[in-house]
Amino acid sequence: MAKKCPKCNADNPGTSTFCADCGTQLPSLEDVEVTETLEAPKEELTTGSTFAGRYQIIEELGKGGMGKVYRVLDKKLKEEIALKLIKPEIAKDKKTLERFHNELKLARKISQRNVGRMYELMEEDGTHFITMEYVPGEDVRSSIRRFGQLTIGKSISIAKQICEGLAEAHRLEVVHRDLKSNNIMM
Repeated sequence: MAKKCPKCNADNPGTSTFCADCGTQLPSLEDVEVTETLEAPKEELTTGSTFAGRYQIIEELGKGGMGKVYRVLDKKLKEEIALKLIKPEIAKDKKTLERFHNELKLARKISQRNVGRMYELMEEDGTHFITMEYVPGEDVRSSIRRFGQLTIGKSISIAKQICEGLAEAHRLEVVHRDLKSNNIMM
């Protein structure tokens, strides 16, 4: 394995201790950080396709830092739900997955009309995903972009409902770590 000089980026034989071009000491192979190759999902999920033998894709709802979210038909329960595919680079971290699992256990205890229900954290062929309640409608961010500024009355109504949902979560010692306008459905 060739060694790249950290100063001049020259390639050097793996046995070299110093760069042949600039003389900089090269890191030993034990010091070199190895990048793990992540396996991407084998195929893109498209409308009508089935994931995990159970979830028929209806449409992609959005994507963000954690992954993509789809509206799916759970063929086993014959019910529409949301399915969030977790990005492989996030799912590969066992501590992160354990944290998601613990947060999900707490979030499942929240039963309040203004809070979307979380169901399960699962894995299929190396792809980790979360199933949750599908809430039809438009998120606050999209609504503001389409219609402009909310009226004072509408803003207060939405804020009150958010506070009611958060109060129930806080009562159960759950903290929402990603509260933002595109995670709030109208």
